[in-house]
Amino acid sequence: MGTGRIIILGIDGLEYNLVEEWNLEYIKQKAYSKTDLSDFEVIVTPPIWASMLTGRKIPEIEEPFIKRQKFIANKGNITKVKTPWYVKLGAKVLPLSIRKRIGDAMTPDPFKETYDYLLRTKKYRTMFDYFEKTWTNGVPSYGRNVSNQEVKEAMYAAVKGNLRPLLEYAFRMYERDRKALFEALEGDYELVFWYTPFLDEISHFLIRKKLKLMNVYFDINKLVRKVSDRLEENDVLYIISDHGMEPIPGDPRGGDHSDHGFFSSNTGEVIEKPQELFDIVVRKRKLKE
Repeated sequence: MGTGRIIILGIDGLEYNLVEEWNLEYIKQKAYSKTDLSDFEVIVTPPIWASMLTGRKIPEIEEPFIKRQKFIANKGNITKVKTPWYVKLGAKVLPLSIRKRIGDAMTPDPFKETYDYLLRTKKYRTMFDYFEKTWTNGVPSYGRNVSNQEVKEAMYAAVKGNLRPLLEYAFRMYERDRKALFEALEGDYELVFWYTPFLDEISHFLIRKKLKLMNVYFDINKLVRKVSDRLEENDVLYIISDHGMEPIPGDPRGGDHSDHGFFSSNTGEVIEKPQELFDIVVRKRKLKE
């Protein structure tokens, strides 16, 4: 029997350890795994999603983030990029906010530079190129900018202690994306790649507020259940995150990206690295032929 549709739920910031802790069975599906991000010099959104779409690391997408990281001395655990001596010196006398402004002035915004790189350049084949009928609401590097001006302003307010603008924005966009997902599931598509930055946006600030975050995770678990209920025989459902989130002492937001991601399938398949998503999707496409 051939495969039906391939549906991918891309949930930015979904933390493997919290899915385990709260035993979220619909997110876990038939099999699940903790993905290894050690291939990436910077654990940040666009390069990892680009690797899922293409099956390889894209240096033109990762390099702007590496360059940007050189100007931030207190990096937490999201990067292997070494800090130049002059930045270390500056870190002793300049606050992080000033260093970030210097970094912004000396390097272009890497999110703005790369958000549509794969679409714009068509330099690399993506999984979408292997199907005739595809749908996506935008994936980082493929038409989705997760760091637009409204998000930046809301994040800045949240760091200052006012979470309301960020939560209102995140929930509003999440509702819009959820509606789009269920409309897409009614369509005649061979590949559906849905993406939401919702969990990443709020988890930076709620990672230490476990009860509030647990409610959000349970809501996402219900969303997956609703998607599962709409699957037809032979449909494939993959759930994937680029990275998770963990509390980071000293981080003004409360938390930052963890050094692993999440993957699950309704088929029993697992992957070890995010770029392997491309391989299993394309392999399924070829099985249909």
